[in-house]
Amino acid sequence: MTGEGRDLPSVLFDPEVNRAIHDALPGVVVDALGVLTTLGDGAVLVALAVLLYWFGAEEVRDRRAMVLGVAVATLALVSGLKGILEVQRPLFAASPPLAFAPATYPGWSTPSAHAMGAAAVYGALAVVMDVGSRRLRYAVAGSIIVTVALSRIVLGLHYVGDVVLGVLLGLLLVVLAVRLGRESVTAMFVLSLGIALAAFVLGSREFTEMAIGASLGGLVVWPLVRARDSDALGASMLVLGLLVISVLAAVRLLEVLVTLGGGTSIGAGVPGWAAAVVLTVGYGVAFGAAVAVPFAAATLNDTRGVRWLQTLLPFVGRTVDREAVGEAPELDDGRE
Repeated sequence: MTGEGRDLPSVLFDPEVNRAIHDALPGVVVDALGVLTTLGDGAVLVALAVLLYWFGAEEVRDRRAMVLGVAVATLALVSGLKGILEVQRPLFAASPPLAFAPATYPGWSTPSAHAMGAAAVYGALAVVMDVGSRRLRYAVAGSIIVTVALSRIVLGLHYVGDVVLGVLLGLLLVVLAVRLGRESVTAMFVLSLGIALAAFVLGSREFTEMAIGASLGGLVVWPLVRARDSDALGASMLVLGLLVISVLAAVRLLEVLVTLGGGTSIGAGVPGWAAAVVLTVGYGVAFGAAVAVPFAAATLNDTRGVRWLQTLLPFVGRTVDREAVGEAPELDDGRE
């Protein structure tokens, strides 16, 4: 990523605002924000959404899957807008340079993926979880969202306008999913696929394969499993889940190799379009498999290794037993 790209002449997109906010905060606050910004990292948000979906209560399956749908729609929207708008980051636009910002940072600036992802995922989690009161959940989610948004400004990675736009769009996706109710999961996958394809047509190449693949994987697999019972043990889902994560990591590594050094293909003679198809299919298979884990994992229930692992971990059936954390729950017939 170089300093090339659009500049937006507005106080909301002025790197001097970043400088002013950074300089106004105590050093200890700036250092803390540098750590807390990881709460908006894509890997952290995906892990939260997937773990809730895999190990959450069975009776609210649709609500747990809604978080996945919101996360994929967020990926499609933020990557599409970044690739279309192509706004350079404040660390490249500032003159003199922002001494507190990293020398370089990949990707475009608008909107902030961290801010949008935090608003979408933590907002959705506050809606679907049943821990504490609703007011408390919303307060915690709001605090995390504001912290992540502020951290991106203070680090010089995003303009104020980037994080404001990101938060608004992320919360809008949550509101849309809640309004759609039980049909929100499929609808969000349809929406994300439409956004990703439209962004591709308009010229965006920011995580295009990932957005299209994940949308297709969810759209194909979710309708097949949503009406099925999930009687997998927690240990079964853990084992199969680790396998799925390995596949996803392999696809991501493949994508890095494809784009390394600005290349568009893997090896000599492999066209860019073929690599893009392979990556899209790979992400589709990996995400579809992640959606299917709570149902496919039941086939591992009776294997000796899984039953042994179930006795060591704080699972009661498929869910984590809060009272049994640190203890070894008894294993009866391997079912809830």
